[in-house]
Amino acid sequence: MCTIYFSTLSFYYLCHEVFMLKKRCHIVVLLCLWCGIALAQLNTDRLLSIGRNALYFEDYILSIQYFNQIINTKPYLVKPYYYRAIAKLQLEDFSGAERDINEVLKRNPFYADAFYVRGFARKNMELLDDAEKDFLKALEFSPENLVVMFNLIEVREKLERYDEVLNDLDFLAKKIKDYTLLDLEKARILFLKADTIEALECLTESIKKDSLSDEAWSYRALLRLQTNDQKGALSDYNKAIELNQTNANYFINRGLLNYFAKNYRNALSDYDKAIELDPYSQLSLFNRALLRAEVGDLNNAIEDLNNVLKINPNHNEALLKRALLFLELNNWQQAEEDYNLLIQRYPYFIPAYYGRSQARENLGKKKLAYLDLEKIDEIEKNKDKIKQENISTTAQYAQEESIKDKVKEFSNTNGSDFAKSKYENILRGAVQNKFSNIVNEQNFVLTYYSEKNPLAQIERFYPMISEIDKMDILPGNLKLTNKEISLTTPLISYHMQSLDQFSYLIQHNDNNPYLYLGRGIDYTLVQDFNSAIADFSKAILLNSDLSLAYFCRANVRYKQLEFQINTYENENKLDKKDNLPTNKKYAYDFELIIRDYDKVLSLNPDFDIAWFNKANILGEQKNFEEAISHYTKAIEINPEFAHAYFNRGLMLFFIGKTNEGLADLSKAGELGIYQSYNIIKRLK
Repeated sequence: MCTIYFSTLSFYYLCHEVFMLKKRCHIVVLLCLWCGIALAQLNTDRLLSIGRNALYFEDYILSIQYFNQIINTKPYLVKPYYYRAIAKLQLEDFSGAERDINEVLKRNPFYADAFYVRGFARKNMELLDDAEKDFLKALEFSPENLVVMFNLIEVREKLERYDEVLNDLDFLAKKIKDYTLLDLEKARILFLKADTIEALECLTESIKKDSLSDEAWSYRALLRLQTNDQKGALSDYNKAIELNQTNANYFINRGLLNYFAKNYRNALSDYDKAIELDPYSQLSLFNRALLRAEVGDLNNAIEDLNNVLKINPNHNEALLKRALLFLELNNWQQAEEDYNLLIQRYPYFIPAYYGRSQARENLGKKKLAYLDLEKIDEIEKNKDKIKQENISTTAQYAQEESIKDKVKEFSNTNGSDFAKSKYENILRGAVQNKFSNIVNEQNFVLTYYSEKNPLAQIERFYPMISEIDKMDILPGNLKLTNKEISLTTPLISYHMQSLDQFSYLIQHNDNNPYLYLGRGIDYTLVQDFNSAIADFSKAILLNSDLSLAYFCRANVRYKQLEFQINTYENENKLDKKDNLPTNKKYAYDFELIIRDYDKVLSLNPDFDIAWFNKANILGEQKNFEEAISHYTKAIEINPEFAHAYFNRGLMLFFIGKTNEGLADLSKAGELGIYQSYNIIKRLK
């Protein structure tokens, strides 16, 4: 089950997960188009559709622009306000979303989904009583909507009405089969009520019902940890890890328990494993650094702290600890530099002045060392007037910090704290397993804008693109990317103007295929896909050898198909209308896309990107062997094609060719797709 967390979930999950438990999807985005004509001539339905389309593809600013146009011309309509509210939620403009939903309910007081969306907005504004009323109203219209129930439970928990939450959970137990989830949540609420004994009993009963649930074991371990039953917690973590060896948090907390038991070697081994699972975990690296420092492995402790600060340069605890270790190793220069940075950030932090004074004294900077001591006296004399901005409270604590306290402190910030909502953990995504979703590299498109990844760039010269750029008829230089960016408001305006300019030029020269190609790219950028396809088709009609027009048309057709699969297919599944596999149900749509890529390759057989894109389509059709052969062809043309190695590696794994898959992922990582290494560790 899932709730709305707009800051982390894509709009597809908004469509699918948020409302899928109802009999229909309430946020259905139709892929339609906008022709860039005058407001008076706009077709409202088409404009609404393209706005929803932009919403689906996470172009929230662009979608708001479309909904604004409808509202300005037909302010009595309901849906533009509703969808604009959704866009504002995605942008975390909760008050703006609430205002839009108020307008919806003025026009239609029976719009059930509006109560849910407003409740979500109000929940995020901490207007908890009002949010509760909205969720209850939504449940009047749809009593079986479990997602609304989850949000209602979250609100009541924040209001500390725990008995009501327990009653709600009992109600849910009659509706869903995931008893483990409900047991874990019930135990957590009992813990919040300070009923630790009953919470433990609840978890124990859950384990009896499902002894293979690693989460149940880990939850009981956390509860035991927080009730100082270290031996019992250690035993439970051993069982959780036996069932699931991919959860870094289990190893982090077991490492803490091993430390308490003075099993330092086991503790280090646990942190090693946690870091292997998640090399970018600040918590794991910092805790291991503290542990290494305690056992005298100072150089490796510093290396861990270096890595923490690479990930997060503002990690002041790590900076302070590194400075202290530099002092221990008589590395006065490095110690001084770290203390300089700390003092820059915290001008009244006395321990930093003590440490720097010591470093400067040993560097022969006696005058500066004396000035640091004078500064300490000044701070002490004026301590009542100075608001202390210390990282820790005293110099003694800074010099003699306890790993026990530090590890415990950081352990409770790792996202698996027992007191944190189980629903929130699950519904935000796999918080405890960052590698749960392995996603292949997506198709490349022709556009003007792209996210930058200097480690995995496509740096090849394509004459067909260069020739068009030289014509100087496009609003920018073209580039190939599979990391598109959403248009900002100025860029939206720019490309709207560009559409007008292209339309004007076409009126005076309707036989120029490149004008249609350029306008088609602009239409694609503003999410007007049908118009884009029409223009690409016109360009092909005028010049049947214009390979980029085929390429762009294939990409747009795939975007339309992607939406169709991710929305209407879900609706069909809910209503059990059609159980036909996706690759067969949409066979003709896939075939149209394949034909366009084939035409591109017949005109430009060395166009590695087209081989790659076609391979992705073949893979989606479950035609794995042919897809692999196409990735291979792309790699033969471009041996540095990191994305092709990555996708081929995943596909080889999928069909059981583990060693070949490992080799490809290793190569992809070497070429800049760094997440390959995390996947390798998981799949080995």
